[in-house]
Amino acid sequence: MEPKINRVLMGLGLLAGLLIGVGHSGGAMVVVITAATAVWLLRSDAERSDRPR
Repeated sequence: MEPKINRVLMGLGLLAGLLIGVGHSGGAMVVVITAATAVWLLRSDAERSDRPR
């Protein structure tokens, strides 16, 4: 996995864990959805740049 994707997942995962730990489960869900969207966009951009033109 690319380092950029790893950083996004780890950073937002830690933030979601912190939010769950302090009792903000709704905020944690928003962070998890944001992380999934960011990874999806990063991967789709990487696949697009790998294609021959």
